[in-house]
Amino acid sequence: MSLSQHQSSTELANTFSALGDNRRLAIVERLKETDTMSITSLCEGVDVSRQAISKHLKVLADAKIVSTEKAGRETLYKLEPARLEEANDYLVHVGAKWELALQRLKSRLE
Repeated sequence: MSLSQHQSSTELANTFSALGDNRRLAIVERLKETDTMSITSLCEGVDVSRQAISKHLKVLADAKIVSTEKAGRETLYKLEPARLEEANDYLVHVGAKWELALQRLKSRLE
């Protein structure tokens, strides 16, 4: 898999940057539990302000990890698994290259 097949290097960097915060990772984990969640639901049971959650959701939305839809006065957030799958595919690809390189090194050392 090359970057040209899926995400550009900028999009991939944005994905990893957005996931590089423990609060955003927690939001992603919560969104995995259901189809959509409101910010009110996402704020329940966490020691973070609504404003902070909103800022984290904006970062995730800008990275296209979550999408939004309006439901009356509320905005619902939905996880976009395709973006995460592309990031995972990239990591698997890079990991396979490293594994091959390490196997070659091991063979040379033996």
